[in-house]
Parts: sequence; structure tokens; C-alpha cells
Amino acid sequence: MPFVRTSYSRNYHDATRLRLCAETLLESLIEHFRIPPDDFFHVFHAIEPDEFFFSPGYLSVERSEALLYIEITLACGRSSEQKQAFYQDAADRLALRCNIRREDVFIVLSETQLENWSFGLGLAQMIETPPAWLRSAQDGESACASALTDSAGADYARVSPSFAENTRTLLFGEIWKDPALSPRERSLVTLAALVSEGASEQIPFHIRLAQAHGLTQMELSAAFSHLAFYAGWPRAASALKLLDGIERDQ
Repeated sequence: MPFVRTSYSRNYHDATRLRLCAETLLESLIEHFRIPPDDFFHVFHAIEPDEFFFSPGYLSVERSEALLYIEITLACGRSSEQKQAFYQDAADRLALRCNIRREDVFIVLSETQLENWSFGLGLAQMIETPPAWLRSAQDGESACASALTDSAGADYARVSPSFAENTRTLLFGEIWKDPALSPRERSLVTLAALVSEGASEQIPFHIRLAQAHGLTQMELSAAFSHLAFYAGWPRAASALKLLDGIERDQ
């Protein structure tokens, strides 16, 4: 459900090229972010040349007056790898099909939560009546996460059924499902706490749960490396070793 705004210097791109740019970018969004084909919302803003500013060489990229500022607002959840692949593919496609220099493709992604969208009628459709593709993705993630939590609960139930039940209904049934934080955010917060406590027995379970919530090995590795400076090097090193072991087993 991305909303795309592209700004450009007036007179550098005609209507035919702009339409082709919008369609080309949509193709890349479909391939890398798995959006449905009819999720197409893109507007262009023509800027007067004397109001259009840019650095012609920032970060060693040689930009020209044909520069496109592409701002994409979308839901959270894409990995760093998906974003990098999208940037590359979008620049390549625009260069090939629209005769836009790859150096002139400037993209900014702004992520926001599902409740921040209304597609008309005064409704929050993604919350009240989510489309089938979104329900399917959420169900798949929920099923994977539920399998993990049920597995852990079975271990506790043999020793203390009430402890296992409270874990299932209160912790994972209410707290984890509070929409104030996304599952990805809760996984990061939980892992940060566990690494800080040196809770190596619980970390592998929560690594797998974080992966079910869409976090990649690269993102988890970066989080654990970051924690080395706040939770201590030995604890972060132990968490990285556990992450590596899980990755090798998969």
C-alpha cells in the first residue's frame, strides 16, 4: 500500500515519461515488496527550476537537472535486504525503460503503521477490513509464531500447567498482541532485555520468534552488536554465537 510522490524540475520530463516512470516503479514495488497490482497511488510535483535544489556530487553520485525525488510512504515490515534490492532494481528499470540516469533516481522510504492509512469513506481499511493478501500474510506470520509459542508452552506445562497457561493467554495472548508496538518491535525489545540479562536459555526461542516476525539475520546481528556497548561484550558475543548456530541449522 505505498503512496508515491515524485518531485522533478519542470520541463525536464514530459507526461508520457512520467506515466512510464510511475508504471515502472509499480512493477518494482510489486516484485520486491509484494504489493498487489492495483495498489497504485502515485502523484508528480513539477518544481520550477529556480526552486529545485540538489547537491550535484553528494556521496560521489553525479546528479543532473533531470533528478527525480521519489518519496514512498509504506507500511513497516520490509527487511534491509528487500529495500536494497528494491533500490537497485528501481534504478535499473527506470534507466532501461524511461531513459532516466541511475544517478538521478533519489528514493526515500517512510514507514508507518497500518492504522495510519485511510483509503476513503472515513475508514481505516487496513485495520477494519484488511484485504485478502494482507490477511494471508498476517495469518502466515501468526501461524509460525503460534507454533513456536505453543512448543515452548508444552515444555512449561509438564512442570507447571498454570505457568504455561498464563504465558500463553497473558504474555503471548494479550501483551504481545497489543497494537501499540508491532511484533517486530516487541521482538527487538525482548531480545535486548534477554541479552542484557544473559538469558541464553531463552534467547534461541526469541531469535526464532523474531525471524517469524520478519527480522533478518543481518538485522539481529546488528542489534546484538549494538548491545555489546550497552549490555557488555561477553553477553553480546554469546547472543551472536546462538544466532549463528540457529542460522546454520536452518
